[in-house]
Amino acid sequence: MKEDGLIFGDIWLPAPQPPKSARLKQAAQQYADCLAKLDVAKVSLDYIKEILVADLPEEVGEFAIEMEDGRTLVVRIPEKFVWDKKLLKDTYEASGLPDCVSQSFTVDRKKLDAAPLDVQEVLKKALTIGCGAPTIKVQS
Repeated sequence: MKEDGLIFGDIWLPAPQPPKSARLKQAAQQYADCLAKLDVAKVSLDYIKEILVADLPEEVGEFAIEMEDGRTLVVRIPEKFVWDKKLLKDTYEASGLPDCVSQSFTVDRKKLDAAPLDVQEVLKKALTIGCGAPTIKVQS
């Protein structure tokens, strides 16, 4: 594709290019405009997400919502493990920490699953399983 310009007689004259500073200002303005639109869109998405989540059951799982245009909106609510660090500290203060518990009293989930059953039973007393932050995807 030829660059912009015009033919003057037998001579090709390229269209004048705006100075670099003008292009930079124009690009900066476009970027700022897009960023402002993105901020508005994010606020709208957060608001609509809250409405969607409020109308779904407060439980872990995946919820599919069929839309009229044939697409499916899938809301996934994951499990969230919350550990009572004070209880963990009190439980293991005298004895050593099991392999799945760190010095800052966080528990590695994979190591917990591999731990002996007696360790798992003690640790589950300090565990609360709740709902994590939902994720939403649109599938075609």
